[in-house]
Amino acid sequence: MNRHRAVRVAVIGLIALALMAACHPALPSAASSTHAAGPSAGARAAAGDAVPNVVGQRLSAAEKTLSAAGYRSVKPVDDTGRNRIVIDPENWTVESQTPAAGADAATGTTITLRVQRPSDTATPRTTLGVVPNVTCMNLQDAQNTLQSAGFFNLASVDGLGQGRQQILDRDWLVTKQSAVAGSKPKLLTRIVLTAVKYGESTGASGCRS
Repeated sequence: MNRHRAVRVAVIGLIALALMAACHPALPSAASSTHAAGPSAGARAAAGDAVPNVVGQRLSAAEKTLSAAGYRSVKPVDDTGRNRIVIDPENWTVESQTPAAGADAATGTTITLRVQRPSDTATPRTTLGVVPNVTCMNLQDAQNTLQSAGFFNLASVDGLGQGRQQILDRDWLVTKQSAVAGSKPKLLTRIVLTAVKYGESTGASGCRS
């Protein structure tokens, strides 16, 4: 074979190899796979978990339960519609929650808790000169109710016998009253209300605390 013919054969071989490469492209490597990766563990965590059930719990305990589950934005709302401001969460209990227990909500979601004091009841009607039943009421509400019936000579004592002063009346619960409900003493009669702090034993009164 002469030199010119050898060159032609080599050129033809190179052209054939190029055509074969064009007809059979290389397969993609594992690193260049077109399948999208699934969500990362961090992304799944950000989506949140089922909201825990805190209905019936004292507000302070409910806030701890929600915080432990990752929900740190909690908004308590007065369930009675009186728009009272929640100062001490120990004095309130959860009546309902939004989102509901078991809902799948992101941990950044605000959990709204509708709350009441254990002593929240309908305010009794009053008649001038007739002692109303204020047992199991909040001390402040009890005093207001007695005053609306014309009794202003009021005092309160520590129901646990520790001599504590009732500085913030709304933090206390009446477990006993010295004047019997329905009685008609003189308006200047001194009426003493026995009270304990929320969460403390209410003795034989049966009041919710």
